[in-house]
Amino acid sequence: MKIKLSDIKSGFQDRLFDIQASSIPNRGTNFKNDIIRCTLSSFALKDNNYDLKGFIDTILNHECVRCLDSFESKISLPLDISLQFNSLENSMKPESESTIKFSSSADEIDIGTLLADFIELEKPMNPLCTNECLGLCTICGINKSKTSCECKSDIGYEVWDELKKLKIK
Repeated sequence: MKIKLSDIKSGFQDRLFDIQASSIPNRGTNFKNDIIRCTLSSFALKDNNYDLKGFIDTILNHECVRCLDSFESKISLPLDISLQFNSLENSMKPESESTIKFSSSADEIDIGTLLADFIELEKPMNPLCTNECLGLCTICGINKSKTSCECKSDIGYEVWDELKKLKIK
């Protein structure tokens, strides 16, 4: 997503951007309807530096790690991006993960990579459709949250029993 530097310099308040998810770098995120809604405000700081603040809103598709069913989750996360004029003085300052450096000859600033990173970091590591999800039966493979099965697991069988028999010196 590119924003004109002239717009950022003039400042704007609560501007709505509808971004195609396909226009940002692919991080493996599955979007419900290929739209990322971004509300941004631009603030001028000293020394030709600027801040972009706002929110990212979108709906993601996930696959439950227990039952493998698809489900959706809505995310709304805050966005705070610093834009630094790339001068010799600013190159000595520490840079955060949400800082974009730009040159005086730049016409546009591309924040697509940061948006993709923020969204990817917001995704759960182990997505669950519900906390009560029972998952799949290890014998017949049926989704136990939807249907019960008559499968009997071996009583007393422990996955780690064979390892417990090992004698460690």
